[in-house]
Amino acid sequence: MSEVLVGAGLLIPFVPARAAGLGLVGFGVGLLGLYARTPGMRRPGTPFPTPDGIALAKDAWLAAIGAALVLGGRRRR
Repeated sequence: MSEVLVGAGLLIPFVPARAAGLGLVGFGVGLLGLYARTPGMRRPGTPFPTPDGIALAKDAWLAAIGAALVLGGRRRR
């Protein structure tokens, strides 16, 4: 359900980019936390994923895009 709300926030034009970015950062960081805490998702002693962990590790781009929206945002004139 949260992914639907974040997606809607990104698509609705009157939601500020920073607000939508904060939601996306929260969602992406939550997925990365799940990746970091779940045994067998990473190679021992490294941040690199195992074949099972690729599905969660690839979601790092969500946090990066959210950070870009928060830090850059759209500037109104």
